[in-house]
Amino acid sequence: MTTPVFPSLIDEQIAELPESMALPNGQVLMVFKGPTMHDAMQAAADGFIANPEAWHCRACLCGEWTVGYQVQL
Repeated sequence: MTTPVFPSLIDEQIAELPESMALPNGQVLMVFKGPTMHDAMQAAADGFIANPEAWHCRACLCGEWTVGYQVQL
């Protein structure tokens, strides 16, 4: 992989996060979407999340559900 010449917007936003909001080392937040909560969790199951019921965060914006899972790398 190569390092981009300019940092992306997400890289800049992550750099501005306070330490208290950062994920522990070795973990990432995987996010799945669907028109219903069930569909979002089904997308997580299809994405090899072992326990789709154990979500870390969720939101419903404009009728679309987003479910997040904190997973080990």
